[in-house]
Amino acid sequence: MTLGGGYKPRGDKGPRIQGRSSAGSDQPRRAVDQGWDDYRGAEPDELEYEGRRGRGMSRDMSREYGEEKSGGVGRFLRFAVFATVIAGLVLAGLNFVVRPLVVDGIVDWAAGNSTALQVPFVSDIVRGALWSHINTPTNADDGTGIVVIIGAGATPQSIAGQLSAAGVIDDKRAFIYESIARKADQNFQIGRHIVSKSMTMDKIIAALISKPVPPPPTRITFREGLRIEQMVAKLEVIEATPADPTAPLTMNVQQFYDLAMHPSQAFLSQYPWLKLPDGASLEGFLYPATYNVAPDTTPSQLLGMLVDGFVLNSPKELFKLPPEQIYKTVQIAALVEMEAKVDSDRPLIAGVYTNRLNPKIWPTALLNADPTLNYANDSVWLRANPDIKTWVEYSFWNSIKTDGTLSQVVFPDDLASYNTYHSHGLPIYPICSPSGPSIVATMTPDTKDGYLYFLAKNDGSGTHAFAKTQAEQDANAKLYGYTQ
Repeated sequence: MTLGGGYKPRGDKGPRIQGRSSAGSDQPRRAVDQGWDDYRGAEPDELEYEGRRGRGMSRDMSREYGEEKSGGVGRFLRFAVFATVIAGLVLAGLNFVVRPLVVDGIVDWAAGNSTALQVPFVSDIVRGALWSHINTPTNADDGTGIVVIIGAGATPQSIAGQLSAAGVIDDKRAFIYESIARKADQNFQIGRHIVSKSMTMDKIIAALISKPVPPPPTRITFREGLRIEQMVAKLEVIEATPADPTAPLTMNVQQFYDLAMHPSQAFLSQYPWLKLPDGASLEGFLYPATYNVAPDTTPSQLLGMLVDGFVLNSPKELFKLPPEQIYKTVQIAALVEMEAKVDSDRPLIAGVYTNRLNPKIWPTALLNADPTLNYANDSVWLRANPDIKTWVEYSFWNSIKTDGTLSQVVFPDDLASYNTYHSHGLPIYPICSPSGPSIVATMTPDTKDGYLYFLAKNDGSGTHAFAKTQAEQDANAKLYGYTQ
């Protein structure tokens, strides 16, 4: 029988606030006295000559000389006024252009020389130039938490670099100034802090001098039907690429695997009901679910969480059974987990395996379960590839390709029991972590119809067709496209 189903960082060159051209005014002050444009030079014919006439000079000549002299004075006055106006305009232009450059230079200088801020007029200049960066958040509508890590020896300059790169601030100098002005530079708390782009500078600083925020737990989901090596591969991926880089899983994954495969007596003593056969791992007892795992969780602690999950999600009646029966239940439930796709089939599939393990019903006790062969096949590959990093890309549970019958597939001696087309009874150990419904179905199998066979319908429903005899199984195989 063939069983189917086998953070572009923001730069620090933010907009500069131009310094005002003069106190109390945003416009350049006129450099010439008020009323200069009311001046009008006298015309030549309005000037009166009052000096002594030169000897030998006729009245006409004197008039001409006077007119010539008066005209020269007028031209000089007009030139003087013109030059004054031009000079004023030039000075005004220099004030408008040069003063912002000077202010910007002072701000840059103070950002690198914190003692300069102790000079009152320097502090006032810096605060005035950076006012909008201090009081206006970079994005008032974005309250997304951004992690900032303050390490030992951190300075306002180094912290400003983090904040700028994350887009929390748009001018590093503003943060440096406020940190020093508020005397917060000596009170930053080493550790992990949460800020956002919607915060003003004072709120950012308040967050950084407050008690550090502990890293959040990592949510790890182990789906149903995973074997231990798949769980280990999952942990390896999470450790290599954590969802929150500031809170990576620091667990030694190799140690987790070693302890899962060879649990210590100290660990097993916490679970008196758990009596493992010689050489058995925790396979089958690491419950599939979603767990919140703190970054510093140890391998032993995580394994404890998984076994505790098994206890919480299994029927209480299970733990009233003898240890040997508990173990056998998990072995069968693991087979049910790998075969069933819908809950309604689980009791029927558990019933087939229960009937086949009954020598009065099925004398050969051959389970003919494809998943057990796939498990052994993967185990052979894993032994040849012990590096956990290679497991991440490996595809588990692929069907075995063979030119002969599955009963002829040969595995190493310690894996021979997993060829359930050849070996009688259950494999030596469970093959995966079963879910609660599979455990319940195994404890309450549907055996009343006496089914001994089943196969996947392959019609997209995920359900199986069940049969009592080989003839019925062959008919189902033809009906669902396995044979002609």
